[in-house]
Amino acid sequence: MRFSYVKYDKISQDKQQVFKEMFERIESYAEAVLKDSRPKSLLLTSLEEAYMWTGKAIRDEQIERDGTEVEQVERSCE
Repeated sequence: MRFSYVKYDKISQDKQQVFKEMFERIESYAEAVLKDSRPKSLLLTSLEEAYMWTGKAIRDEQIERDGTEVEQVERSCE
């Protein structure tokens, strides 16, 4: 299902970790060399959005690879 929380397998976890490290490097560099401004804020927001879409792509790829999805219990706000 499109809105299910899917538990990542080892392949997906490893892939997500590599992307996370790359996104963190870009974020750190932007924070270090760019002055606070609207463009910098938009860059960081877009980076966060790109990271979110990366997770969705990895999730969808895992479902396609496995032919099934192992649903994870939804996270609660408590």
